[in-house]
This record gives sequence, structure tokens and C-alpha cells, in this order.
Amino acid sequence: PVRLIELATRYAGPDLLRVAQNGGVSPEEVVERHHAPRYRVHCLGFAPGFPYLGGLDPALHTPRLANPRPRVPASSVAIGGEQTGVYSIASPGGWNLIGETNTPLFRPRAPTLDTLFLLRAGDYVRFVPGETGEPVRDADPAPVFPGEPQLRILSTGLGLTVQDGGRPGFARFGVPPGGMMDPGAAAWANRLLENPVESPVLELCLQGQRLEVLQEGWLALTGSAGGPLRGRSGWSAFRVHTGDVLEFPAGRAGVWSYLAIPGGFAAERLLGSASVNPRAGLGMAFTAGQELAGDGSSRFQPPSATSGRRVFWTEVTDYSAPVLLRVWPGPQGDFFTDADRARFFAEAWTVSSQCDRVGYRLKGPILRPEPAELISEPVLPGSIQVPANGQPIVTMPDGPTLGGYPKLGLVDPEDLPRLAQMRPGQRVRFEPR
Repeated sequence: PVRLIELATRYAGPDLLRVAQNGGVSPEEVVERHHAPRYRVHCLGFAPGFPYLGGLDPALHTPRLANPRPRVPASSVAIGGEQTGVYSIASPGGWNLIGETNTPLFRPRAPTLDTLFLLRAGDYVRFVPGETGEPVRDADPAPVFPGEPQLRILSTGLGLTVQDGGRPGFARFGVPPGGMMDPGAAAWANRLLENPVESPVLELCLQGQRLEVLQEGWLALTGSAGGPLRGRSGWSAFRVHTGDVLEFPAGRAGVWSYLAIPGGFAAERLLGSASVNPRAGLGMAFTAGQELAGDGSSRFQPPSATSGRRVFWTEVTDYSAPVLLRVWPGPQGDFFTDADRARFFAEAWTVSSQCDRVGYRLKGPILRPEPAELISEPVLPGSIQVPANGQPIVTMPDGPTLGGYPKLGLVDPEDLPRLAQMRPGQRVRFEPR
């Protein structure tokens, strides 16, 4: 059924004058021309619940900012190129801000899917000018978990989050799948403690994390980090005692490590997953002093004489080994010349320092797709996008669900975790499937 949603809007954004000057009209006329149409929701993307709205008056078409803002407030009404939209969460952004509404478009703790996302593709939206009053806040409190805390965070190091198998199936609402960057390593941490393989674990980035043990018990560590206690190496399960301090130095190679406890960590589940994605407004970033508990479901009780368990050596990944990743053809493969496609597979690409859970940037020869941009369309994890600078970006689990850059190929899903474990400066090659 066709739905029309009206959004009370206060037109006082910092880019209102810029939009007016670009269109050769007055700010008052911008307001009149913006609120007059009935907009169609083409799709949701960029962030959970963010609507791309079609039907903008051509006089208001305004290029995106050359330097995107590091943070745009939630509920900001904006114009980007030929479309208008509303920022559903606080996030970086390059659209022109012309106003704000007090209606939340995304409520991550709402009880049903119908109340999680205000809009759907196909809906119509009308902006109603006027004073909006105070923004509506999400009053649903975060859950409190029973049970004794087992660990206290002393330092988050270069990165520390809870991750599980992710939340696939919500891309149509702009929600990336998320989840563990290296599911294989995380699964082994859980197997060592006889947990289901996608139980929530701590995902550690590189080094520097420090955790204090509050309860005697068992932990398991896999991935790139070195042993957190004297005499304890990675890829093993081991006993810990109250008062122990776990310190995670850099391993010889690799980026991501996984720490598991019996039963998995207790964590809030949003859209069916405990995976934290602060950029998408899902879950909460850790700070020093927070305490972590298990979910209380484990019956892991090895014999008292057991001092540890190890992953068999043939199952341990050598993160320093040369990497050759399989690539499926991309939907815009024909945007690239035969020479550029051949060059992509012939060269060894360097992993840049600009890598995170959103995307991995590669450095190498310049690729020139033609055309260089397209209307935003779905993007999957593993998509090899080539922006205007000609240097590929591989989309990772927390990456955007929509993108406007040509996609040369798609890294095979089984190979993507191997790329995730590559450090800046390492070289990677690709082969066509």
C-alpha cells in the first residue's frame, strides 16, 4: 500500500544559503521549493534507515561538499546532487544541510521491524515547514545482563568490540551484515571452549588491549595476537585466575584476534545480532572501566588436570604467507579497458594504512573506469570499487550497502577474511574466477 509520511522540518541548516546561491534563488524560495513536492523513497542505504528521495526540484540540485563533515547530526535534512534525504543517525556526510526534523527514522531498540525503520522503499515523504520542538528520543533502555562480570577493560588498545556471526538480511534497510572480520579464527576460539561457533566474542584490532580477570575460569585466544599471559601463546584455551591482567602485544603477522569465554559474552542483540557497529548506530563502543560477563549458558568443565587446549597446527593460518585472492567478475567490469583489467590481475597491490572494518584501500597502478561514477546501487562485502583516484577499495563487513563507484569485481567470500588479516604494507595479488 502507498504510504505518505509527513516530517515536520525546521529549515535553518548551515548550507541553506549555499543551495540558494547554487540555484540562483533566495533561501526563502529554497524552502518553498523543497517542501512543495511529494518525494518518493527510492531506497534506503548509506546508514540504517537513510532514505534516498527522488523528486527534488532541479533548481535545488546541488553538488555534494568537497570536504565531507566528520559528523552530521541525526535527523538533518539534506540535499546531495539530484536527491534529498534525512540523516537517520549521526555520521560523517557530504550532503548539504538545509534543515532538521524531530522524527527519528531509525530506532535500533524498537520492538518490531515496523517500528525500527520509519520508511520503506516506495513510500512517499512530504516535508512540512515549522518549528519541530525537541527531537524524539529512543526511550527504550539498553538491557541489563545478570551474572558475575568476568573481565574488566583496562584499555581498549587499537580497537575492541563484541562480534558474532553478524546480521545478514537487512541490507534493504541500509544495515550492513557486520560480524567477525575473520570468522574462521573466531570459530576456533569458540570451538576450544565448546561454544557454538558464532557465539559473541571479543574482536581485538592489532595490539594494546589490557583486560583484568575478575573470576577464575577459562579463556580462548585465536588470530593475530601474541599470548596475553606468560607461557600462554595464541590459538589455545587456558585457565585464568582472579587478578590476572591480560596484555595483548602485536603478533608476528595479522590484524584481528578473538577472545572467547565459555558460553560467549553477554551482549545486547539488535536485529538479532550482538555485533557492534558504532558507525551504523548498532551497539556501544567500549571504554576503560567497563565490565564484561558471560551469558551463563556454558557447561564447559574440563578435567581439573587439564591446563590448556590447542588448535592443531594444520588449522592455524600463517598470516605472513603470500596471498592470492580469487575474484568474481563485477557488474561494471566492462567500464574498464582490457588493459586495465589485465593490469589489475597482473600487479601486486599494497594494502594501505587506510583500512578498517568498513573498507580496505589498495595502492598500485591507476585504473580509469569510464564512466567514473554511476547511480548508487547495492554493494556487497568483497566488492572491489574504484573511485575517481583510480585506487581500489574493497568493501568489508561494516561497509555501506550502497555505492556509486564502478565495481571491477567481487572477492570470493571465502577469501575475504584473508584480506582482512593483511597489515598495511603487505602485498596482495588477485586471480579471476
